[in-house]
Amino acid sequence: MVFSLWPCFSKVLENKAINLSFKSYSFRQVCIAMGVKNNLLESASGMTAVDCTSRKVEIIDFCLKHVSEKMSFIRGRVDSLGKNKVLCEFADSVVLKITCDDKSVDCSKVKKSCKKLQNIFAFSLASHHAGSKKNILTCIYSSDHELEF
Repeated sequence: MVFSLWPCFSKVLENKAINLSFKSYSFRQVCIAMGVKNNLLESASGMTAVDCTSRKVEIIDFCLKHVSEKMSFIRGRVDSLGKNKVLCEFADSVVLKITCDDKSVDCSKVKKSCKKLQNIFAFSLASHHAGSKKNILTCIYSSDHELEF
């Protein structure tokens, strides 16, 4: 499964994860769990993958392998604050507001645009609202239980 960052043509105005939690793992834990043993060096390969010397491992694949059914997985990424760590992030809901630019986010196709963004910002959550106003796309994703704001 490929997990890429959203093109930077559009500006994210709001990316609010409600009841956000995360699990942190070392690069070495990720490599070993994904079947790459005895590697000499692990390093970040962008924000969404770990280079395990002999093979590139997508963080989203690792996180999905370790997700509890009770948790709502939203994304996997390199921890920009922790050295040699990845984060698997979970949330009950995500509110996303992003500018429309016709290249990467098309406000005339709100449901399609929100669906594309879901794979990046709210992977396992369901889309509950898609709308646009004044060239701003708003997408709300949540797990099956009721939203609390």
